[in-house]
Amino acid sequence: MKETDQIVKRIIEEKGEKAIPTLIDLLFEGDPQVSDIVVDALEELDCCEQLLKRLDLEMKKEEKNVGIYYIADLIGDKRCKGGIDYLKSMLNLVENEREALIVHGALAKVGFKDSEKYLLYEFENDPYMEEYLFDIALMLSYSDDEEVLKTISSKVKDHPELIEILQSMCHRPP
Repeated sequence: MKETDQIVKRIIEEKGEKAIPTLIDLLFEGDPQVSDIVVDALEELDCCEQLLKRLDLEMKKEEKNVGIYYIADLIGDKRCKGGIDYLKSMLNLVENEREALIVHGALAKVGFKDSEKYLLYEFENDPYMEEYLFDIALMLSYSDDEEVLKTISSKVKDHPELIEILQSMCHRPP
């Protein structure tokens, strides 16, 4: 078991749901390594309500913190009920392509087809997105659209790392 897995397991076993507010606060500290561990822990906990409340609070602030993008991604991964409206509102806050990808990725995971189309377009047509192809494919891997599968397949020859994504798409339950 990796060290980070042990840390996550320990947080969940020792603190459980009581740790959620503190864990969410840690997403806003600016340490990517800590944030990755926190995200793993939050994925195991029932925290959608707290994530949505914190996102709402943070979106009202003038200065934006990277923590909101971690929360957006978690809302998408957990498919939090009611999250789609918050995520759509976040589109007004994005300042660069990377932020747009994160928010559209979260929206695509909760089933927002317009974001899926956006990601598919970026994947297929934007030469500046070349460095993010794997990330975009991962965001699209939640789709059940045959066109998404075909599009990702079309890039495998030049990007063999995408095979992993295709395998995950083929092995999930219908």
